[in-house]
Amino acid sequence: MNAAMTPRIPTATRVLTCISILTCAAVASAGILVDQPPVVGGTLRESHLWRDPGPNEDDSDLDTVCWTDFTLAAPRTIDHIEWWGSGVCEVGFRIEIWRQDPNTIAYQPLGFFYYGGGVPRPVPTVMFETSAITQTAGPGGLTKYTLEVPTPFTLPANTPENVRWFIGIVGLSHQYAAAWKWARGSGGSNATARWLHGSGGPVFQVLGEGRALVIRDTSLPCPTDLDGDGSVGFSDLLTLLGQWGTAGSADVNSDGVVGFDDLLILVAAWGACP
Repeated sequence: MNAAMTPRIPTATRVLTCISILTCAAVASAGILVDQPPVVGGTLRESHLWRDPGPNEDDSDLDTVCWTDFTLAAPRTIDHIEWWGSGVCEVGFRIEIWRQDPNTIAYQPLGFFYYGGGVPRPVPTVMFETSAITQTAGPGGLTKYTLEVPTPFTLPANTPENVRWFIGIVGLSHQYAAAWKWARGSGGSNATARWLHGSGGPVFQVLGEGRALVIRDTSLPCPTDLDGDGSVGFSDLLTLLGQWGTAGSADVNSDGVVGFDDLLILVAAWGACP
């Protein structure tokens, strides 16, 4: 059959075909809650804890924990996390979620008091350690870490009483002087909270840069809701157009590139999610 005889597939049929593909692409069709790709050449920040392999309790002056913030307009179940960085983390990672300190308007996670020895010690909203991480090469010599959360957790929407969530990604190592560093990210948060153990007492800082992070809710019934606000609209369209021609998060049909078919799917789903 020559090119002139090749049948044309109607646009409507192409849309329906693309939509059917979505059921086989859970991660690619995920609801993107946080999308902060790594900045190549950006400042990396240490975020690591020593895991004493001997009988003594963990307590290193080099311990450091970093958090970056995000907000939710509606309750979401988090089951997929990606981040970028570099360094030693042979024991795995600690993942933790904290509320904003309700006693101040300052940018301050309750995790400050957890690591700083507050009394009573606050309880994290989520905290677990895992080594079930997939590592792949990232841009600029960074490593990309991907976690399918073993026990997905649901966070409520932010409110005036809890204006932001903080997520900490912390590398774990048995090596006392080892360090894992979290890469800088862009496109979302522009701040990082940091606790440093230090030899002279804890230090608390706020840095003017976000961290490299992707958070997804793959259980969302609305795969083209790229910003996770409960509807498909102009913001999602801008995200798709901004990723045009790349293998970005807007590749909802999982063909490896954001393009016309993804645009058709998004337009067909315009409006409130079911």
